[in-house]
Amino acid sequence: MNENKPYSDLANLVSSARKDLGLSQRKLSGLLGMSNSYATHLESGNIQPTVETLHKISSLLELPYAKLAVLANYIDSKNSYNLHRLEKLNDLTDDELNSVLDYAEFIRSKRIDKSTFN
Repeated sequence: MNENKPYSDLANLVSSARKDLGLSQRKLSGLLGMSNSYATHLESGNIQPTVETLHKISSLLELPYAKLAVLANYIDSKNSYNLHRLEKLNDLTDDELNSVLDYAEFIRSKRIDKSTFN
């Protein structure tokens, strides 16, 4: 359907999931907080949604965020190890994910800067 569009696989997945939930494009746009034509453009395969919008789409359409991020070209699908790890975080709430990110930042802050020893 949208095979020659840069985000055609993403567009097809979103369109199919939206229809499965019985949502119109207009309703999806409203739920995403976008203009009425946003879903039309999204499902045309011509636009790359922002990461924030992908999170909303993931939640609203009950789709795995990691899969959406790959289809939107935010994640390299060839690196399946990292993709698998990211998918394990898919069911976390925003607060839980923020806690994980805070902890990761804490771990990074504890690294010894080896350049100070030169």
